[in-house]
Amino acid sequence: MDQNRSEFLIEIEELIEKVFADLDQLRDQTAPQHDRRQAIDQLFRHVHSIKGLSAAIGLEAVVQLAHEFETLLDALRLGRVTVSERVLQVSEDAVEALAESLELAASGIIEPSRRSLFDQIQAVASPDASGSGADNDAVLENIPSDIWQSLSEAEKQRLMNLARADSPLFVVAAGFEITNFDEEFFRLREALAQNGEVIATSPTVDPEHADRVNFRILYASSASFGELHQCVAGYTAALTRIEPREPPRPVASREPIPAPADTASVSALSDFVRTDLARLDHLISSTHELFRITLNALAMAVDKKQAKSKTRAPLQDLDETIRTSFLELENELINLRMVSLGHTLQRAMRAGRTVSRATGKEIDFEVAGNDLRVDKVLADALAEPLVHLIRNAVDHGIEPADERRRLGKEPRGKIRIEAISEGAQSRIRVIDDGRGIDPLMISKAAARLGIVSEPAALDFERSVRLIFRAGFTTLTAATDVSGRGVGLDVVETAVEQVGGELRVSSTPGVGSTFEIRLPVTFGLLSAAVLMVNGTPYCIPANQIVSHESFVGRKSAQKNRAHLANALPIYLSELLGQPSARKRLGKSLQLITCRLSETETNGSPPNEVSIIVDEVKGTDEVLVRSLGRHSGRWYGVAGATELRDGRLALVLDLPRLLS
Repeated sequence: MDQNRSEFLIEIEELIEKVFADLDQLRDQTAPQHDRRQAIDQLFRHVHSIKGLSAAIGLEAVVQLAHEFETLLDALRLGRVTVSERVLQVSEDAVEALAESLELAASGIIEPSRRSLFDQIQAVASPDASGSGADNDAVLENIPSDIWQSLSEAEKQRLMNLARADSPLFVVAAGFEITNFDEEFFRLREALAQNGEVIATSPTVDPEHADRVNFRILYASSASFGELHQCVAGYTAALTRIEPREPPRPVASREPIPAPADTASVSALSDFVRTDLARLDHLISSTHELFRITLNALAMAVDKKQAKSKTRAPLQDLDETIRTSFLELENELINLRMVSLGHTLQRAMRAGRTVSRATGKEIDFEVAGNDLRVDKVLADALAEPLVHLIRNAVDHGIEPADERRRLGKEPRGKIRIEAISEGAQSRIRVIDDGRGIDPLMISKAAARLGIVSEPAALDFERSVRLIFRAGFTTLTAATDVSGRGVGLDVVETAVEQVGGELRVSSTPGVGSTFEIRLPVTFGLLSAAVLMVNGTPYCIPANQIVSHESFVGRKSAQKNRAHLANALPIYLSELLGQPSARKRLGKSLQLITCRLSETETNGSPPNEVSIIVDEVKGTDEVLVRSLGRHSGRWYGVAGATELRDGRLALVLDLPRLLS
């Protein structure tokens, strides 16, 4: 794909995400009217920019869809249509269609017809029947005629919208010295904007006081008179509330003229420069290699200097300075690969809302961990699997409302999507309070599909394995959402292809948790280097509480009384290598490691004692992923190159022990 076209597609995708965020802000019923109107204006600007960028690269389908959506948003801006659940729903459908159209365009797939959606947008964009009622006109009747005549049609429509929302209207009359009126007027507007909305201003000059400029400001605010008087304190200003009077006179109702769009150029949409990930990876690797070479050279120089002077050499201080600077630089470079998971989590939640509407289920969605940053490769690869998990939770997990009532549950289901970081590892969980995984239901489905001969109840582990089997489904007929046996097997495959792992826990009748454990792609780690049978291995240095030397097996068993566990574990045996148990008379190292609650899957923190050949010390290492199948290598988190050039596996001790 042409590079310029790719850049445009990325810009449009980012704008679509902003539109989704704007819609979420508009859904907030507790937000002040002023903030909601700003959200509508921002929505319009973003959609208008999407239309312009799409037109620039010939995405006619996106342009047409954005144009129709823009019409609805323009009606909202001008007050011809009010924000309702129906309007919000159609708006969300429009943005979903924009996102889908963009993906199709990027893949070169022909766009489907959007006629049905266009009809819905046009229907909700029609002016409200209540848009010009007598009650609103009564409020507007008392607006001074000169101010009314100076208003644009868009401002008149905004006034009607404010009156419909029962927002109090005021006229603020203020005068300023002509020498500094612009600065003083700006300060007054800013003060008023903190408590309401400035709709229009009308400047005048009094012939008898040519050295002053007077303004009348049309203003809307729900604040009290006391708060507003405090706002204008310090200015020569008078505050008057506009009250309705009878009989009302008719308000001009000619078609409003759309306000010009406040658009921005593509270059103004972002303040960053994109780069190829392969080039960034090469830069990270080259920096770490330079770090390793520099420290080795300094270490040799320090050793020579100390051998001569027997005192701390200035080179040692330089060594520490260079080490710290390199580590900070590497950390910053690695962070350039990271992106926020917010986009991925929010997309999954929106997919869940769509499925819940399609199935007629009422579900509350909760998202936590939007700020967690992961490698961009992982975020992109896990977007679709996460959507699959959410769809599965809605369709299979959450029961219908009547069934939930019968079971004593709240009629509205709950699904929580959370992203957490635990040390060097990140996890994404989808938690629902639905029916859980029922082994009996799984058994019956397996018998129906011919997977097992008798529908005897399976245990939980076998049930879990079956639901990840390609073609397996508990539904007897396919629906628009699921039932074709394509889902969890795709999720597991996608997670494993990036070196991750998928875990499941469930309680029948209570709910299920699906957890994606993400691998480390690049990461700095302060690691303890352990030797086993002449091979180096690394574990996080902060896991080690203490270590001591001993000779032979008997000495280790003699010291076990003060250990948290009954017997120490030989790391060589955990790794499937020749045991060190028979090395009587040989010096070994006994290390005590403390594992946190999160590392022991919610169990209380505990200590484990491990026997290794030698502890070589600690080192700052750059951990790399071992590729798409690394998730199958239990107990191995990645690999690194040590300062002496040797390769070492980085062990995930909790998984290795389990």
